[in-house]
Amino acid sequence: MMRGNEGLFSAKVIATNKVYYDDKLRYLNVRTLDGQIGFMAHHAPIVVAVEIGVLDAQKPDGSWVHVEVGKGILQFANNRLTLLVDTLETKEEMDIRRAEEAKERAEEELRQKQSYMEYKKSQAALARALGRLEFYKKTYL
Repeated sequence: MMRGNEGLFSAKVIATNKVYYDDKLRYLNVRTLDGQIGFMAHHAPIVVAVEIGVLDAQKPDGSWVHVEVGKGILQFANNRLTLLVDTLETKEEMDIRRAEEAKERAEEELRQKQSYMEYKKSQAALARALGRLEFYKKTYL
């Protein structure tokens, strides 16, 4: 069994409106452009784009936290992880009814004729809504 700081790394998770986490972690998993990626102590240096999805993190005491994050960038170097994301929601902050409505609205917008920019905006809104719903189902069901 690991004791003390063995197997831990420093982690800072920052959203545009708050610092969510600033402490040690045992493990962190996040969605990237190429799929899921997990981080443990002494991971090789990397900078990677983060996609909308669920972030799973294991604290030093072994407990887990799960949050929904938006797009961002993650850097791991010198046993330090820094994650900057545009949005971050905990299960307590999530409004599932609002997420369902946003999904339906975005799907309807995608069915309508739009400019390329409007289409991309609707596509991003749908991705955010689907991410929230995935997170809700993962943490509540």
